[in-house]
Amino acid sequence: NMRTLGSMAPNKQYKIAGETLYIYAPLAHRLGLFAIKTELEDLSFKYEHPAAYANISDLISESAGRRDVVANNFLGPIRKRLTDMGLAFEAKARLKSVYSIWRKMETKHIPFEEVYDLFAIRIVFKPLPFLSEKTQCYQIYATITDIYTPKPDRLRDWINTPKANGYEALHST
Repeated sequence: NMRTLGSMAPNKQYKIAGETLYIYAPLAHRLGLFAIKTELEDLSFKYEHPAAYANISDLISESAGRRDVVANNFLGPIRKRLTDMGLAFEAKARLKSVYSIWRKMETKHIPFEEVYDLFAIRIVFKPLPFLSEKTQCYQIYATITDIYTPKPDRLRDWINTPKANGYEALHST
């Protein structure tokens, strides 16, 4: 329904977008359906705040080339080390959603240029059989922190304390 909202009257668009943002997107999040949650938030935002949506989308497009260079330069040493460790993994950059960027700008009262986490790096690996998956997660984290200095106050450990939906990961800045 959200994907075809453009064919409805503006008052219906606004009503359905609001309902989706406050009911269905949080429900998708709670169920661990992150891609659906993100799409619902972005589509809702597009109809509730079209000018802000267009502005942020344009700014994201303008910064795409620089982001790709930064991500590749950042990932290069990590990929080399993890390959040297004999791990099968996928490492890629994931862009923050338009809605998420706008929400950060609104809550922190900052311009787009001061949103420093426009993208995140995600590393997914296939565990080796002779070590526990948990141990390997921390080894990968230690390897990355040998290359880059972490901010200890920004570590989110969902390995030791998984989220309610079963999500397990380490997040670090």
